[in-house]
Amino acid sequence: MRVNLTFRLKLLLKIFLVLLVLPVCVAAQDDEDWPSLSYLRSDYKAVAVVAHVRIKEAEITNRIVGYENWRIRGEVIESFKGKLKKGDAIEYMHGAEAGFKQESFTGEKIVFLLAERERDGKVHYSVLENSTLPYTEDRVKKLRRIRGRQR
Repeated sequence: MRVNLTFRLKLLLKIFLVLLVLPVCVAAQDDEDWPSLSYLRSDYKAVAVVAHVRIKEAEITNRIVGYENWRIRGEVIESFKGKLKKGDAIEYMHGAEAGFKQESFTGEKIVFLLAERERDGKVHYSVLENSTLPYTEDRVKKLRRIRGRQR
């Protein structure tokens, strides 16, 4: 009986600690200093284009069970990698789990884009999975730092 009581107390203590730490973990995801420089550098190396964009239009182009493809159109505010320049129009595809609202894809974003060239020479862009970030000054400073070291 004493062992059962000790087990229950340990379990309650563990649950309490998880509940205590959980809000800190959730708050870290909203942290403007996240992601780290090394995380951004890794995504930067994996793509053809990195840019700060102002999204003007977002529409669903295709749906499959539990998943949606969005066509995003916008304007480049600042380019960190690739051939795009400030003021250029940009169109890219963004896959996402079904149910995201259009507002999730609008506004100013930092995007990491993969490039695929078709046989006719036209380039199509798509988002590197889980890489699109809301604009913050800290993220832009980190990307400028990465861009400076890559040259």
